[in-house]
Amino acid sequence: MVKTAYVTGYKSYELNIFKENAPEIKYLKAFIENKLKSLIEEGLEWVLIQGQLGIEMWTAEVVISLKEEYPDLKLGVIAPFENHIERWNEQNQIQYQKIIEKADFTESVHHAPYEGPFQFKQTDQFMLDHTDMTVLLYDEEQEASPKYFKRMLVDFAEQTNYTCDIVTFDEINVFINDLQWSEEESFE
Repeated sequence: MVKTAYVTGYKSYELNIFKENAPEIKYLKAFIENKLKSLIEEGLEWVLIQGQLGIEMWTAEVVISLKEEYPDLKLGVIAPFENHIERWNEQNQIQYQKIIEKADFTESVHHAPYEGPFQFKQTDQFMLDHTDMTVLLYDEEQEASPKYFKRMLVDFAEQTNYTCDIVTFDEINVFINDLQWSEEESFE
């Protein structure tokens, strides 16, 4: 049974999403919500993120909204290092702070400011070591920063009994098409 899941994937700019009101976000959040609901029904208790812009922040927003329906669901934000948002623009920092305020647990793996890329790799390993499953939104067709974590994830899963769900654009597109079709049907 999966009790703790790490959800990660593309950063918003890697998906060419630069505004919080971009229509793609609505569909990605709906997809994430659907994925999480099925995991919750199977016993999911905690969702962990590192607090990266994009998939992780949208996941946090989904978890926060799901708490109304699933009050036992918990959100943990495990940052790679202290002040990891200091170079973000003000809007993104505000969004992050709102999530931190509603998170059930916040911590950083490294209790120091940025020292080097090793901090990201160690945090990725920490997430694998402290969760039962990872949901990774990543597609080989659009290579970006999650490719490094994907390699680590696949190796880890092969060496252990770890569960991973690597979500491709095809899976997301099928979901979106079904969602749009059902929305159109509801207007008839």
